[in-house]
Formats: sequence, C-alpha cells, structure tokens
Amino acid sequence: MSNIATALSGLQNVSLAIDTVSNNIANANTIGYKSGEYVFATQFLNGSNSSDQPATGQGSQSLGVRRPMTQGAITNSANPLDLAISGKGMFRLLQGSGSAETVDPSAVYYSRNGQFGVDKNGYIVNENGMYLTGYQPTLDGKQITDDLIKNNGLLRMPASNLPGNATTNSTLSAMLDSTSLAFTKSANVSFDPDKATFNNKTTQTVFDNNGNSHTLEVFYRRINDSTLSITSGAAGYTYTPSNSASPTILGTSNVTLNKDTVLRVNTAPVASTLTSTASTTNPISLTAVPSNAGTQITVTTGMKVFINGVDSGATVLAYEAGATSFTTSPTVTVPSGASVSFYASDLTPAVNSVLNPSSFTGVDVAGLAVGDKVYLSSVDTGATITALGTNTVTLSKSITSAALTNSTNITFKHPLAMTLITPEGTEIPVTSVTNKKTSGEILTTTTSQVEVFASIDGKFFDYDDVNTFSNRAALPDTQGANGTGYKTVAKLSFMGGQNIDTIMKDTVSGEPLFKTTTTLTSRLANQAGGNTDMVFNLDLSGTQLHAGAFQMNKSIQDGEAVARLSSVTVDNAGRIVGVYGTGKQQLIGQVVMVSFDNEDGLIPIGKNAFAPSNITGTEQDGVGVTVGRAGTGVLGEIRSQALEASNVDLANELVRLMILQRSYSANSQSLKAIDQTLRDTLQMVG
Repeated sequence: MSNIATALSGLQNVSLAIDTVSNNIANANTIGYKSGEYVFATQFLNGSNSSDQPATGQGSQSLGVRRPMTQGAITNSANPLDLAISGKGMFRLLQGSGSAETVDPSAVYYSRNGQFGVDKNGYIVNENGMYLTGYQPTLDGKQITDDLIKNNGLLRMPASNLPGNATTNSTLSAMLDSTSLAFTKSANVSFDPDKATFNNKTTQTVFDNNGNSHTLEVFYRRINDSTLSITSGAAGYTYTPSNSASPTILGTSNVTLNKDTVLRVNTAPVASTLTSTASTTNPISLTAVPSNAGTQITVTTGMKVFINGVDSGATVLAYEAGATSFTTSPTVTVPSGASVSFYASDLTPAVNSVLNPSSFTGVDVAGLAVGDKVYLSSVDTGATITALGTNTVTLSKSITSAALTNSTNITFKHPLAMTLITPEGTEIPVTSVTNKKTSGEILTTTTSQVEVFASIDGKFFDYDDVNTFSNRAALPDTQGANGTGYKTVAKLSFMGGQNIDTIMKDTVSGEPLFKTTTTLTSRLANQAGGNTDMVFNLDLSGTQLHAGAFQMNKSIQDGEAVARLSSVTVDNAGRIVGVYGTGKQQLIGQVVMVSFDNEDGLIPIGKNAFAPSNITGTEQDGVGVTVGRAGTGVLGEIRSQALEASNVDLANELVRLMILQRSYSANSQSLKAIDQTLRDTLQMVG
C-alpha cells in the first residue's frame, strides 16, 4: 500500500506545482507581481528501531512556494502617482474600510505594485484601497519631518487652492553706480518722484492679507559724502552703524571689526633708516643716517618713532645732526634688523584765548595745517582744523570743556593716511595719528551716502498722510520748500562700495552683525470700500555702491496671491510636491520604504500585497527590517510615472508547465502499474 501513497504524493505535489505555474502565467501582466516556484523534497520514513535499514523513498513532499523578489522591468506610465522602485525596498501600506478614520495602524502590508491614485478624501491609495504611508510635512509644507505617526503616516494630496498671504518681508539688493550725480545740499534740489531728482528706482509686487497685489516703488538718491568715526579701543576698531541698522546679534550696538584687523600707514615718513644694528635701548644705533628719498634728514626732538611700520609710542628725545644713534622717551627696544621710521612731531603752541569752543586766537600757527587733529589733555576730541588765520584756528566742531581755559592742554597732531585691513580682505581708507592698537584714537573715513524713498501704489511713506509711515523716517538732506516734503525710509552708508552695516559678520552664523531694515506701514483702500493694512519689513542690507550700471541683484518678498494647484510631482527620493500656478511648491510628504533582509519569507495575502512573517522580522522588533527614505542605505530610488512589471518569464513558465505535465503523466503511470499489480495478485489468490 505504501507504493500507492508514494505515487499519490507525486500526483498531488505535481498538481500543486502546476497550480503555481498557472498562477504565474495568469499574473504575467500584474504590476509588481513576483513569480512563485514550487519546492519539492523527497520523503523518507524511518523505522522505530534504530537498527533497521533506512527505508526507500516514500514519495515527495511540499516545502511550499519560494518567491524570489527579483526586479521586474520598469515601464513608463502617464499617471504622475504611478511609482516604481528601482532597487530594494517595498511600499508601506495600511488597510482601511473606506475612510482614513478606520485605518488600523497595526495592520501594515507591503507591495511592489506602485499603481496609486487619490480617493474621495484626497488620500493616496492603491487600486485595492490601501493607503500609501510616508513621512509627514511641517505645517507650512516647506520641510519633511521624520514623523511616521502623525495621521498614521497617510499621505494626502494638497489643497486645490491656497489662500493668499500678506507680504511680511521684502528684500531688495541693488548695485548702485558710484559715479552717478550726487544731489548736494548746496544745489538745494529736493526729492520729487515726478522729476529727475533721484538716480535710480525699482519696483516690486507685494501682497496684502487678502492676496491682493500692490506695487512697491523704491527710489535711490545719492547725496553728499559724510565722515565716519572709527574708534581704536580695548574692544578693537568700532564704529556706529547706519541710522537704519537693526542688530541681528543680541546686545550688539556697534560694529566691531575683527580683532586681527591691522592698520597700515600709507603716508611716507619724514625720515627713515632701513635697519638698526642691534637689539638695544637708548641710545639706539643705526646703520645709516636717516634719510628721505636718499636725502639725509636731521631728526628733530619730538618726532614719532615707528618700528617695522608700527607706532612704538615713543618720540625722539635727543639726536645729533648726522649721527647714527638717538634716544627716545619713553625707552623702547628695537629688534635687530628692524626698520625705523620717523614721523612729524605733535605741536603744542600757546593758545592765548578761546573766542568760542570752535575757534582759538593768539595761536602760533607755524607748522599747523588744515586737517590737523585736536587733542585735549591727550584725548582725541574728534575735532580738526578747518581754517587757519594769522593767529587764529577754526575747528570742525565745538569743544565744550572747562579744560579749554588751560592752553597747555591743547595739542595739534598731523593726521596720517592709513588703511584698515580686515582678515576677510576688506580695506577701509582712514586718517589718524597712530596705528597703535587700543590707542583710543578716533580714525576718520569718508563714506558715500544714499537716501532711499518708497511708496505703495504711488502713496509715499511719511509724506501722503499719517497712515503711511516708516519706523526709520528721517528728513532728507534737502527737505524742500518751507521744510516740508518727502521723508526717507532709510539712509545707507558705504565704505569701499560695501554697506557699513554688513562689513562684519558673525563668526558662528556668517550673517552680518547688522541689517539695514525699515518697517513700512500702509493703510490702503480695498475693493469693498474698507481699509487694508500692510505692515512689512524692507531689507536693504545687500545694497552695494560700485562704478557700473545700476542693476538689481535680488528682489524677493514672501507674500502671495491665491494659488491654484497645477501639478503634482514625485522625485527620486519619493518627495511628493504640489506645484501651484504662482510657482509655489508645497511638500505633502515623502514615501517611506521598507526592506527585509529575508524578502522571500514574506507572506502573500492577495491584492498583490505581502505581510511579514516570523522569519522576516517586523518593524516593531527592528531585526532584519530597514525603514527609511528612498536612495539611502540599501533602499533603491523611486521613479515617478513608471511601473514595475511582473517578473514572470513566460517562456520559462511554459517550459516548466510542459515538464510538470509529463511528470504528472508519469506519476499516473506509476499509480496505474501499482493498481495492475494488485489486480494480478488478487487474481492469483482467487
């Protein structure tokens, strides 16, 4: 009877194998289908007595269906939500009963079938109603999070229409022409948008909170250059930013240049010698008599001593004509081989009387020059000589101090032309009397000035009425008749073509320590007869001033009109993006992918989906399972408007079917032979 069981097992298993091949052939056109291979094994029966000889084969047994997850061919599709996986990985699906609220987050399935569409509620589902899952977007739709829990990870199409939003920030970065005409005070030409009283203008479309568009016009007007004071103090070289600057670093009130900034003297010395002979203090020995352009010069008492181009803080105390040594006060050490230069002495002429805080009389003006700096008790007053008379000195500013009654406290110093050089390569031409660091000196430089005026729909800020104003409103250089007229929304200052607010950057973020910003507030009439308020920041930080034609380098703002969805795209990383007619893009999520180390162990559950088994691991235990983004690690990339075809090889399956048919016929013959043998045996017995 065992012979019958052996033959019958062959018939049964071959029949099941034919079913498997037939199923493969039937699904040759099923997207993402993975063909199965029926696995046979020989069957042995061992006796209970270990000394018995092994029994002969007892037929075949089934080890199940093996399903290699090989890549199918990728074909094109017209549907933007049709997705194909190129490489390892599977789509992660959740089953629901017609609505997202009925989704069971624990019922997770996997598939290579990327035929997706949208259900009535806007969720992305496959043809069987299973929900595609992925990483969720931020509330503003600008970024993708690592969240797979929110909304159960379901991916939902963006809204067909997005409401407009008001402009809150506008940025205009212009390249202004440094050679353009400056509207000087003496010309008395006030700003007038209807006349050629400005150098350049630009326009930008901005939006109110209803998404209505408005036209912002910005006018640039070059005016007289100005003087900027830079103080050399314990903190370094510092100066005050423009009156339109706002600190971007908490607590910042002044611009402080990089601590490694150096101050190079450009003015030629009165006399110099190439090198000294030795490291020595008084008297200091020189290799040659000091000279100027090859002509020997007698160094006089009081001259400043610079060593290797840096002010030593000492002055000449004694020097004999034609000598090669001198003494200083205070004593200094000159390294061997160092260069030594001599600059003009400070002057302390007697001041017999003070006409007013900005004018001295009874002064010996010999040696003084227009531009000389004025010191009071060795402190830089910031005043300079603007005019010299026979015995009078006129200053650039008043010096209000009781110490003026003591004429011995007043010192005049010749300024030197210098250049501040920052480690970033910025060069700022300045004038001062010393390049000694932390000297407390006030360095001066010339800055180019530009006034900025602005209007919304032709309505100028701080001009048309009280409902249109700027928090930076200031009177322009020339205000106009009777002191009335347009106000500026910003005044820009430039050194070396750069905005003085943006020269120094934060060492951590790389952002400027200051930004040139102004807040503009408008009240505009709307179509319904009411009023619409607009409040937004205008950032002018990136404005530059160079010799060249006017051009806009950047013109952006964050407001938008009502936007209508025009298309949906999916990139190779699985990010699903809604593209609107205004050009805005909104992320709606990123397809999550799952890969199993033992993909063959997945259990097919129908509907072209698989479930994990005890030999594949699950997402919860994290063993043998990778969950992540397409194109990372072992996970393949996603192709949009494409589908992965079945990996069924029809030719191979047909050949296999022919072999199984013959095997079935052969097993039938075995059963027939056994039946005939039994009949013969029974006839013999009968």
